Amino acid sequence: MSGPWVVVAVATFAQMIVAMSNILLPTIAPKLAESLGVSPILIGYQVSLTFGVATLATMFGGNAVLRFGAARTTQLSILCCGAGLVLFAFPHVAAIALGSAFVGIGMGLINPAAAHLLVSYTPPARRNIMFSIKQTGVPVGGVITALTAPAIAVHYGFRWSLVMVGVLVVVLVIFAQRYREHWDSDRGGADHGSRAAFGGVPLVWRQPDLRWVSLVAMIFSGIQRCVLSFTVIYLVAEGQFGLVEAGVMLSVVQIGGSSSRICWGWLADRLGSSLTVLMIICVITSISTLALVFFDPEWNKALIYLLFFVIGVTAVGWNGVFHAEAARLSPPGMASVVAGGTTFFVFAGVLIAPAAFAAAYGGIGSYSNTFLLVTAAAVVAFGLLLMAQRASPRLPQSER
Repeated sequence: MSGPWVVVAVATFAQMIVAMSNILLPTIAPKLAESLGVSPILIGYQVSLTFGVATLATMFGGNAVLRFGAARTTQLSILCCGAGLVLFAFPHVAAIALGSAFVGIGMGLINPAAAHLLVSYTPPARRNIMFSIKQTGVPVGGVITALTAPAIAVHYGFRWSLVMVGVLVVVLVIFAQRYREHWDSDRGGADHGSRAAFGGVPLVWRQPDLRWVSLVAMIFSGIQRCVLSFTVIYLVAEGQFGLVEAGVMLSVVQIGGSSSRICWGWLADRLGSSLTVLMIICVITSISTLALVFFDPEWNKALIYLLFFVIGVTAVGWNGVFHAEAARLSPPGMASVVAGGTTFFVFAGVLIAPAAFAAAYGGIGSYSNTFLLVTAAAVVAFGLLLMAQRASPRLPQSER
């Protein structure tokens, strides 16, 4: 038997490994490109391929949990990432592409498995903070990779940076095996399997509250990716920042996002309403991104740092509360299927928003004015949350 904190630890560690596998190649792209004799710009195609496969894999993640169990699916997820890392070690673009597909599959499986474990083995009244802790694995994995992988690649070769993550894969697979029989005791439900025959996306779309919340997540994930993708470019091109200083500001955004996730989860549990917290995030996102339109590099430095920290708190800190709300709205026993369906929308936002931002910039010609579209998207998300609130069942605090 295991307590809830063991479940949270395994889910968080697995999320961290998947995040590290996803961000590893972009982090060492110059060194990898040098070894392969190709242009580093090709890493953009690698990222798109990884997220494209992940988007498709989410539709099957819920079914995998129902058939094999959440613990086994977690193991399969990180083993797919491990297989991707092995393929990354081969000096050929085709191997990199195939490895990226394996990592994408791992990304698509992890959230349904984690949602099932957290819903089944953690207290409902603490669900928001449990999901928020789990989501900290993403930025933590990103920070660890950013701090270690480039140095390892430069001093020992890029393959040794792959070994670092591979060791973590082996450790977690072995550790999770200890609890697999207990955690997977509910696998193989025939009724659940038939209801999930077409994956979680149709289920999410048919249920109005889940539909609106998932569309909000698509907008939020798009905003997050735009902020992370264009902050440095914006500050260098229009904010008179040097590249290093702009990079520091992006790290402030990341710190704001990673440090706030648990705080948002705590607040949602305290208020007994994830939707209320998501609305607060919408309002602050609208105000903070609107401030980018009027940004002046002559502002007080402390104010500038505070602005980008607040942007990170909202644009990057929303994930755990959203996943907890999706789990709350799930039909009994279907949290993994719903997580697969909602994650499809999250990844769709990642795929669509940066390209839409870039296209809009081409017509507008100003990064600051293009950020008005981000503000508008946050306002639309607020409206969708109002619709979700009207459609959402009202439950006692103890059942949230």
